Amino acid sequence: MRRFFFPTGSRRVRLPGLGRGLLLPGLLWAAAVSAAAQAPPPERFTMEEVVVTASRFEEEIRETPRHVTVITAADIARATSNFVPELLAREAGVVLKSLFGSDKNAGVDIRGMGETSVSNVLVLVDGFRLNPADLAGPDFSTIPLEEIERIEIVRGANSVLYGSGAVGGVVNIITKRGAAKPSASLYGSYGSYRTADGRASGGGSYGNLNLSLNAGYFDTEGYRENGGLNKKDAGLRLRYHATDRLDRGVLQGLLFSLGGGYHADRQGFPGGVPIEDIDSASRRKKTRSPRDGAESEDARLRGGVEADFGPGGLLRLHGGLRNRSSDYIFGYTPLKPKSEQTSTLDEETRHLDAGHVLDYRWGRLAHTLQLGAELYSTEYITERLDQRERKNSALASYGLFATHRSRLGERWIFDLGGRANFFRGTYRNDALVDFGGRNRWVNGGKFRRNFNDQAYQAGIVFAPTSASSLFANAATSFRVPNVDEYALAGDDLQPQHGRHLDFGWRQRYRKWAESSVTLFAFEIEDEIYYDPNLRVNRNFDDTTRRMGCELSARVFPVEPLTIWGNYTFMRARFLGGGDPVPLVAEHAANAGLEWRITEDLSAAVLGTFVGKKEDGSSLASRDFARIDAYQVFDLKITYTWHGLRLFGGVNNLFDERYATIAFSESYYPMPTRNFYLGAQFNF
Repeated sequence: MRRFFFPTGSRRVRLPGLGRGLLLPGLLWAAAVSAAAQAPPPERFTMEEVVVTASRFEEEIRETPRHVTVITAADIARATSNFVPELLAREAGVVLKSLFGSDKNAGVDIRGMGETSVSNVLVLVDGFRLNPADLAGPDFSTIPLEEIERIEIVRGANSVLYGSGAVGGVVNIITKRGAAKPSASLYGSYGSYRTADGRASGGGSYGNLNLSLNAGYFDTEGYRENGGLNKKDAGLRLRYHATDRLDRGVLQGLLFSLGGGYHADRQGFPGGVPIEDIDSASRRKKTRSPRDGAESEDARLRGGVEADFGPGGLLRLHGGLRNRSSDYIFGYTPLKPKSEQTSTLDEETRHLDAGHVLDYRWGRLAHTLQLGAELYSTEYITERLDQRERKNSALASYGLFATHRSRLGERWIFDLGGRANFFRGTYRNDALVDFGGRNRWVNGGKFRRNFNDQAYQAGIVFAPTSASSLFANAATSFRVPNVDEYALAGDDLQPQHGRHLDFGWRQRYRKWAESSVTLFAFEIEDEIYYDPNLRVNRNFDDTTRRMGCELSARVFPVEPLTIWGNYTFMRARFLGGGDPVPLVAEHAANAGLEWRITEDLSAAVLGTFVGKKEDGSSLASRDFARIDAYQVFDLKITYTWHGLRLFGGVNNLFDERYATIAFSESYYPMPTRNFYLGAQFNF
């Protein structure tokens, strides 16, 4: 068996002052939590949650050498959040990035990746990669909150298991399956900006078949002029257990699965507003592009089989297909027909992955060996009529990985893993040329980019008691440039590579509280970025370093009350001059309260703080005003009676005027105070 080790050459991660700067705050945090008063046992503790994203096989959080968070369907129902990115941004180390205040053109930044977080944070839906081949980022608007069973957030590098782009973290969204008994649900809400949201879902188990169906419609005028969004979606998930049909001679279990989804939307592009308008109640809603917008479609299909061979291990095989298309206009002018201004995008991605997990014993140690392989191939073409160019790309990525876990009794766990990755890309940039009044495409020359990358990881978990665990993890990461970056770059653009260290402590305090402390540091060489001076995508000459801590706690002072909070310190700097990485706040915090007032009535409050950060264009001797810090509070009231759930809420309770993103002092304002009411009926 080939063994994989974390490299120990002369290029090491340098961590000056890490112990002095971060360990003391972590100890103080844990001491503060342990001083709280005792109370009756809560509904659950997250340390016992079973997750699959961090290792691709089932494990409890307390056995994972990483900082992992689970958001359940019950958490979602109680939360004040209306969209997936808002929900994710409640968690430590996760910060919202939003252009227009909805889930379209919104994302999250994990561990301070800044502008390129759309390519450095990997998002999965039922194991299928949601990140597209370009810079658009994962489209969270295709995932309705009500259809999510759970979300797993794994912070830090995970390139061994997931390949390119798993740098800041991995988010795996797992959708709902049909209930044991046939059931259905109707959902509807209405709120500010004429926002209407309606959904219907149903399913159940019928013998060995489990079925789940859903469909939805959403429409809003948006907070800003030309900020409207209209979307429709539908989904289907099937699971068939064929175990009863086996003779159990070799196979102990057999499961077939098939899932698919379709999404279509129409949206406006209001663009940014100048810095002098950001604090004006009226001017911050205006737009300079009242006719810009897009219409998009996105269809996904994924199927697979899992076979349990008992002592021979578990074998998985899955495949998927995604078709994504969009028609859009930037810079509309009435001087041309709309057809001559409409740009197009078409992407087709195919995915195949296989894995084998084997449990075995050798002496005093229990082991889990995992071998895997995956293939992604993408055909991508976009026509930008406003820029008179067409981009053609054909991409293929092949990965082979192996992980090995050893257990020594109940207290010690050791992880090793490695990956070999092979990328092959063919590109062509064409020009739209005027031949005597007629526009024709002229093909450019093809160019190829081939890269072979490796990733490694090594982790250890020590659990002195069932209520505590300490972990350490070392890993490497890589990211291959995407098609947009290659379309506007020199010949020397290369993949980026990172080296990561994590240390953490998870603690449960009897039956009334739990907390976690994670210290992390990582350096990235050749980090990919857009140079605003040269107007091309490049690799930074300077190494970037990010280091910080993530603190979180949940306390149950009395049985119907849950108080939770988290704080993230993030220092993202260039090693050479010490300049900050743009769009990364040094401080971020969330605090929430969930109160079950009566058996049927409950309330939830969320407060979010994000500190100041540099303008996205503050690079290469360009100096712009910093983006202001902001504090936002949300409130939600829920009443449940039998199968009926009534709810209402206020977002941005104190009418904060803020923005999460700005480039060259052009800001993207977030909505001020707004309201919503809704109902859900389960039967």
